[in-house]
Amino acid sequence: MTKIRLLLADDHPLIREGFRSLLNKNERFEIVGIAENGKELIELAGKELPDIILSDISMPVMNGMDAIEQIRNLYPSIKSVVLTMHEEREYVISALRIGVQGYIIKNVERFDLEKAIITIYEGGKYFSPIVTNILAESVARPDPPAISELTPREKEVLELVAQGHSTKQIADKLGIGTRTVESHRVNMLKKMKVNNTAELVRRAIELKIL
Repeated sequence: MTKIRLLLADDHPLIREGFRSLLNKNERFEIVGIAENGKELIELAGKELPDIILSDISMPVMNGMDAIEQIRNLYPSIKSVVLTMHEEREYVISALRIGVQGYIIKNVERFDLEKAIITIYEGGKYFSPIVTNILAESVARPDPPAISELTPREKEVLELVAQGHSTKQIADKLGIGTRTVESHRVNMLKKMKVNNTAELVRRAIELKIL
C-alpha cells in the first residue's frame, strides 16, 4: 500500500506532537516533517515534496495562509489543508481563495481526520461541518466585495494602522518586513477604492471591518 506522505505545521509543541502521534497510528500515513512556522513549512515542502501539508494559520515569522499560498505557487502538486481553531468566515473564504483542498477544525475526531486526508489524497475535498455551514451562508448572504477581498493578514495590518502604529511598528509586531507592510497597505487602498490611510480606516469602519 502506497504511503501518504504528510507535512505538519503548528507553532505549539503539544499540538504538533499530538497530531503526529494521532496520525502515526494509521499505517497509511508517513510524517515526513514538522514545521514550527510558515517559513520553515515552505523550506520543508521544497525538500520533502509531501503529498499533503496540514498547517495551522496563526504562526510566527510567516502565517500558515501565506505559506500555503507560496507552496501552491511553487509546488502545485502538493495538496494543502488548513488545520486550525479559527472558525471565522474571513479565514475560511481566504483559504478557499488560495485553493486549499481542506479546512479542518482542530477538535476533529481521529476517524474524521483520517477520512479527510484519504479523501484529499484521492482527489477530493474535505471541510469540517461548521466550515460547510459557513460556506452555505456565504452563498446566501455574500459580503460586500471590499470585505471578502481582504486577506486575514491585510486585516491584521488594517487593525494596527487604525490603532496608529507606524509601518516599522506593524512590521515588528507581525514579524514581517516594512516593504511587506507597505505592500499590504497599497493593496488595501486599491481593494477599498480609497486614496489614503484616513479614508481607508473610515471606509473600514463604515463596512464594519473595524
